[in-house]
Amino acid sequence: MIKKIKLNNYKKFKKSEFVFNAGRNILVGENGVGKSSVLQAISLVLSGSYSRIESIGLESLFNVEVISNFLVNSQKIEELPELIVELYFSEKYSDSASYDINGKYNTERIECDGLQLKISADCEEYFDEISEVLSHDEPSFPFDYYKVEFTTFGNKSYNTYKKRHKIKHSTIDTTSMNQTIATKNYVSQLFVNQSGKQRQKISHEFRELSKNFSQKMYDEYMETSDDEYRLKVKNATEKHFSDMLTAHKNEISIENLGLGERVLLGVKSSLDSADEDVQVVLVEEPENHLSYLNMHKLIEIIEGGDNSKQMFIATHSNMIASRLELKNIILIGSDAKKTDLTELTAETSRFFTKAPNSNVLNFILAKKAILIEGDAEYILLEKFYEMIREDKPFADDVAIISCGGKSFKRYLEIAKILDKRVAVITDNDSDFEKNITESYKDFRNTNIEIFSDRNDENWTFEVCLYNTNKIFYDTTFKTGHMINGALEYMIGKAGSKSSKGNKAEAAFRLLEILENGLEKFVIPGYIREAVEWVNPKND
Repeated sequence: MIKKIKLNNYKKFKKSEFVFNAGRNILVGENGVGKSSVLQAISLVLSGSYSRIESIGLESLFNVEVISNFLVNSQKIEELPELIVELYFSEKYSDSASYDINGKYNTERIECDGLQLKISADCEEYFDEISEVLSHDEPSFPFDYYKVEFTTFGNKSYNTYKKRHKIKHSTIDTTSMNQTIATKNYVSQLFVNQSGKQRQKISHEFRELSKNFSQKMYDEYMETSDDEYRLKVKNATEKHFSDMLTAHKNEISIENLGLGERVLLGVKSSLDSADEDVQVVLVEEPENHLSYLNMHKLIEIIEGGDNSKQMFIATHSNMIASRLELKNIILIGSDAKKTDLTELTAETSRFFTKAPNSNVLNFILAKKAILIEGDAEYILLEKFYEMIREDKPFADDVAIISCGGKSFKRYLEIAKILDKRVAVITDNDSDFEKNITESYKDFRNTNIEIFSDRNDENWTFEVCLYNTNKIFYDTTFKTGHMINGALEYMIGKAGSKSSKGNKAEAAFRLLEILENGLEKFVIPGYIREAVEWVNPKND
C-alpha cells in the first residue's frame, strides 16, 4: 500500500504531502490544481520509466515558479532546484529482503519502505557546460544537463525492465482513453472468460476452418496461382483469434455504441483484466461522457471491484465523491488546513452516500459557503447577494448550497474539519431560542454562524419577506388570482404550517420583478447580516 506521497518542485507542487487510505482515495479539487499530476506522479515512480520522463519533458514536470525564481534571483549552480517525488509504503506490499526498498535514502531520513524519483543537475558530468549556460546575461535553464534517477529507499536504482519493487499498477484515463482499444479489450475479456478447455476447442476449430478454406480458395475460386507463393489464411493462436472477434448488443456492433457506454466497458475491462498482481489502480475522471444513470452503473462497477487493490480516482463528480464515501476524499490544491475527511463520523459519511441531489463536493471545494434550506431561498439568494454586494457570489468565491434544514449539521461537521467559513440561513420555526441558539450551540465558532430572524412571529422565509415589504406584496406583487392575499398564496391558508403554498412560484415571480429594477424592496436583516458576515468587505 502507498501510505503517502511527497512532491517537491513537481508541477503545481513546490512542497506538498498527501496521506492516502489503504482502499479508495478520491482526489478532488478545482480545475488545474493538480489532481491529474498526483496520479501521474504515482505512475511515474512505480513505472521507473525513463522514456516516459523523456516524452513528457523535464520542463513540463518542474514547478514553473521555482524555475522562474531561480533565473531571476539566484543563477548559482549550487542552488539549482531539484525535483523529487517519493512514495512511502506500508509493509503490506513490500518485501525488503528481496527487493531492497527499505532504508533511509529519502528526504525524511527515516528508515522505511519506499521509492524515489529525483531529477537534478548533473554537475559531476557537466559542471563546465552548466556554468557556461548560467553565465549568459539572460540565461536559460539548463534542463539538458539534468539527470533522472529512480532509486529505492535502500539506495538501489531501478527502471522499467529491472524493478526493485513488486507493486504493479494499472491506469484508466477516460479523458484520453482510446475507445477502440478499450472496447477491443472488453471483447477479448468476453472470450477469456470462457474456460481454458473451451477456448482451446474454439481456437482449434477455427484453425481447421482456416486450413480448409485456404485449400478451397484454390480448388474453387482462384483463377490463377503462383507455384512458388500461395495465398493462405493465417492460422490463429488463441490470443490472435480473440483479436479477430467483435460483439453486438441488440444487433449493434460494440464499436458503434455511444461513447458513454464504451467508457463503461473500458473501465470495466480495465478493472476486470487487471491481473492479481496489480495492487494500485489509477482512474482519471471516470465520469466523462456519462449520463446520470450510467454514473450509477459506473459506481457499481467500481464498488464491485477487487477490494484488495488500492484505488486512486481523480474526479469532479458530486455523485462519485459522495457515493464512494467522503471519508475517502483527498483534497488537492486546497487552502484548508486538512486535506482529508478521515475525521468525519461514519454516520455522516454514510449519510452522503444515500442523500439525494447532493451538492457536497461543491460545498467542500468552495472557499466560503452559504447554506440554505429550500427552493425559494435558492431562487432568490443569488439576487439578494448581488443587491447587497453588487457582485455575484461566485465572483467572491462564495457558494450557495441548498441542502435542506435537516442536513445542515452534516455539512457543518465537514466545515468544522476543514475550518471553512460558512453562514447558515434558516427559519426559526417560531422558537428562535430552541431551534437556533440551543440547536446549533455546538457548531458555532469563528468560521460558522447561524442566521435567522429573532422574532418568533417571523417563523419562515416568506413571512419575513412579507412583513419587511407589506406595501410591495399587497400592491405590486398581488394579482387578481391571489384572492386571499399574497402571504396566503406563498405559504398557504392562514399561514398554517401544515398547509402547502406556492413558495417556489412566488420566489420566481419576485425574482423577475427584482431583475426588472425594483428599487424599494427591503432584504430581511438576518439575510443581509449573513451575506456581509460570510464575505466581509475587508477580505
